[in-house]
Amino acid sequence: MSKLYNNNNTIVKGFSNFFKKFTKSKTLLNFVPGMFYSMIQAQSVNYVKIATEYFKELNSSIYLNSIHKRIYRTLHNHHYTFHKLFDDIVNEVLSKYKLSHEDRNIHISFDHSYDKDHFTILMFTVRIGKQGIPIYFEVFLGKKDEESGEAFKMINLKKGILYCHNLIKKYIPDANIIFLADRWFGNLFPLMQYIDSLGDIFVFRCKSNLKVFYQKYPEDHKVWMPIKDLPHLVHASKLYHNLEFTRKKYIFNLAYCKSKNHKEAWLLITNGRPKLAKIYYGYRFGSIEFLFKSQKTNGFYLEESGIKKIHAFDNLYSLVCIASIFLTCLGTEVSKNSACYRKIGITPTRKGTNSTRSHRVISRFKTGLLLFKMASAQNCKRYFRLPINFTLYDA
Repeated sequence: MSKLYNNNNTIVKGFSNFFKKFTKSKTLLNFVPGMFYSMIQAQSVNYVKIATEYFKELNSSIYLNSIHKRIYRTLHNHHYTFHKLFDDIVNEVLSKYKLSHEDRNIHISFDHSYDKDHFTILMFTVRIGKQGIPIYFEVFLGKKDEESGEAFKMINLKKGILYCHNLIKKYIPDANIIFLADRWFGNLFPLMQYIDSLGDIFVFRCKSNLKVFYQKYPEDHKVWMPIKDLPHLVHASKLYHNLEFTRKKYIFNLAYCKSKNHKEAWLLITNGRPKLAKIYYGYRFGSIEFLFKSQKTNGFYLEESGIKKIHAFDNLYSLVCIASIFLTCLGTEVSKNSACYRKIGITPTRKGTNSTRSHRVISRFKTGLLLFKMASAQNCKRYFRLPINFTLYDA
């Protein structure tokens, strides 16, 4: 591993050189890289905290109050659309991404997140190891607004699914795409049918009161019954093929999964093999739930922004998602070259007391954040390379 010293201004210049691939705006290239650096350093989206880090870390000659105002103007300026920058970076990352595992599976989770009652976010993430990175999102007005239902409309859900399908197939044509969703989507059979028409697999968890057309005994007629009343095992999965759902009789498979560790059963509808449904659905939690956590309580504290304008929030959220991608890329870099980074004190995995196998104790996001903090620390006397090329390695 090459030995290069990274001071704060060098890191900001690295961000500027990378962003230069996607924008020619000198105004953005002069200020946004420093703002982006300060946001990660502050681990916050609060204007005051970002401005304070900018003033403190980058030896700025600008007054603190002026930095705060410039951040506000940059995010609220309708001539700046950071969402496009996010889309371009996602394309750049996926164009260099090499899928190494043999099954060629790509798991995409989608769900809604909320910034209090102000905004609703429709998010799609792709799984990298036990966590995920954002590849598509759309911001809608929140619960207080009359148009708050836009985030849940079928047309917007299909738009996101088609975008992700085309994006993955563009760079990994032989990938098997598997969409994962929670119970809110469990009765949206037209959406399931749409995913099926694209040639992709879906695994949706559904509610127990959903009814199926089922023949319980060979001598009986088929009758409508709630899924929860289907014959099932106590501590194992019961698999069903070609069940008929709703009056329109959509035909899909079902995995009725019960475990002694969980009070509620997982009722998983899929157009793929029901035997694999439980495994696939388990990936959802580390993928999208972890991302939401890293953006809120365990990372950037998104709800501290206080933004009321949707354009400004979209710009800010785009930067947060870019930061999530960047830090995860750093985390996968550490995993790939673990021996080199172990020398400077970064050990994201640890062996158990009764096992020779290593297990991860720090997520890739947190590993990337730790590496970033070490590289930018004023008193750090260790020399190492902080790659700012947004290269993502398979995990």
